[in-house]
Amino acid sequence: MADHPEEEEVPFVDYEGEEEDDLNNEEEEPVVAAISHAVDPHQVAMAVAGAGDSETEDEDDDDNEGPHPPAAAKNETAAAGGGGDDNEQRGRDANQSKQNGSSGNNSSSSVMDKPLAAPRYQPDDNKNDNGNDKKIISKKQQQQKRQQQQSPREHVGAYIPPAKRRLLEEQQKQQQKEKSNQSNDDSNANKVTPIHIQRQTWEKLQRTINGTINRLSLTTIKPLIHTLFQNANLIRGRGLLIKSLLNGAISSPNYAHIYVTLIAVINTKLPECGELLVTRAILAFRKGYARKDRMVVSAVLALLGHLFNQGLTHELLSLQLLTILLDGDPTDDSVDVAVGYMCIVGRQLTEVSPAGVHAVMERFRGLLHEGTIGRRGQYRIETLLKIKRGGFVDYPTLPDEEHLDLVEREDQITFELGLDDEGLSGEEGLDVFGFDEEYDEGEREWERIR
Repeated sequence: MADHPEEEEVPFVDYEGEEEDDLNNEEEEPVVAAISHAVDPHQVAMAVAGAGDSETEDEDDDDNEGPHPPAAAKNETAAAGGGGDDNEQRGRDANQSKQNGSSGNNSSSSVMDKPLAAPRYQPDDNKNDNGNDKKIISKKQQQQKRQQQQSPREHVGAYIPPAKRRLLEEQQKQQQKEKSNQSNDDSNANKVTPIHIQRQTWEKLQRTINGTINRLSLTTIKPLIHTLFQNANLIRGRGLLIKSLLNGAISSPNYAHIYVTLIAVINTKLPECGELLVTRAILAFRKGYARKDRMVVSAVLALLGHLFNQGLTHELLSLQLLTILLDGDPTDDSVDVAVGYMCIVGRQLTEVSPAGVHAVMERFRGLLHEGTIGRRGQYRIETLLKIKRGGFVDYPTLPDEEHLDLVEREDQITFELGLDDEGLSGEEGLDVFGFDEEYDEGEREWERIR
């Protein structure tokens, strides 16, 4: 029986799977490259071919009867070239095994030529490497950071309820006391207080001063003075104090005598505060007079008049103010303002400088006889002359001596500043916060003063 040539088997290739593998390969190139380098396609092909030979030999041996000869004997007989039916059978088996091996090699090569696709890894953005939830962890971390960074008034503009602010301030005071008790060395004394603590102290100082000025009255002035000395460092906050007093006097001229009483008490211990108020009042009068702002001029004159009555300014400043208001061709407004100022300082000025009062009153009489002013100005001058004849009885030096006479005249410090003095500075830089390298020394100095 003649041997018929067997038809070659065409290996089956799954193109759909190939397309999916190609897509996987395009998405995850690094994993495929690692696998393709780790596995040798020729080694895999040889392993597949060996598996095909063993399967064909098992099937042929199952058809033949008798015991199965060992594989080594078969190899030896094939190499020796034995004849017979067994040799022909072995030749056919060998051809068949070669064909199977070649087909296996083709199929394996076609499979191995394609890079193996690793299982697709889809990371979960909501989970961490440990399997925990990233969002929960991030929120906890943010809460911890906020709790660690939560210090009172560390940034400007943040609102803290008053009760919570007081509690935090008490805690800070206790911490500062503990630190001061623990560290008594000279090296610790040389350390400068941090800027955020200085800023918090500055803001507290500003609130204390403004609150005290807003609550001032005839009945509350004495207790508020004690509170101000206990809770506010007026050496560091003198700019805030004078600014608040000047603004209060301009907005409420009727309370000017109360504000002056407060500064008169402070002036006995801190003359810098009284001098700064007088200087800023003079500069405010110059500015208002140049702008012809009657409200500002009259309010500042009332403040300067009560400062003179309390003994903080010299009589020369009062005479200069009256002279500049009545000099030349005065208007009805300037005459009205001058009369009001004369009513405030008239009694005290008569005791200190009677010659100056006589010269001023003669100037008022001259304006009345000249007739250069209006009806309103003439009426105001006539009223002033009547008050002068009565000795300024209705206009005492201190409106309420029981509550306002808190300083003895001998203890008061008088500043001889003139209206035309040059080089007057309002020191506006004292109104703004600034880092103070000598902050601790100033605090210790204020402890000694108060």
